[in-house]
Amino acid sequence: MIAQSSRHPPVAHELRPSDWLRLAVGAAVLSAAAVLITQLTALAIWPELIAFDPLNSLPRSILFTVIPAFAATGVFAWLDRHVARPGRAFLLVAAIVLMISIVPDYLLPFANKTLLASTVTAALHVVAGIVTVSMLLTGYRSARQIT
Repeated sequence: MIAQSSRHPPVAHELRPSDWLRLAVGAAVLSAAAVLITQLTALAIWPELIAFDPLNSLPRSILFTVIPAFAATGVFAWLDRHVARPGRAFLLVAAIVLMISIVPDYLLPFANKTLLASTVTAALHVVAGIVTVSMLLTGYRSARQIT
């Protein structure tokens, strides 16, 4: 004999806009902090990199980290509503966007560009991407815990 439970099957929580905003802010803050630490470390090791425009402004680095973190959250929220496996889809999209974002670091004609300067700038993209994606995936999984 098979026993039937009167309980409902487990259900994952839907994320509200405030949940997504909380995830975005957390990812943006931690990503910006990681990028700033990495950038300041690189500039301490190679002070000549300050002459390279993408590396000579901490506020610009923060801005170019925070905006993509919020954009990534928006993409993830959209995927959550439209695809069966949003975490997997988000990881794939994030990897593709990260790879594309590195290309301009080497191709755009900035003054004082060197291979080292471009590589440090590309590394900042990787740091921001890893922290943002990790924070969003971890926060998403936590917020959607099955009850």
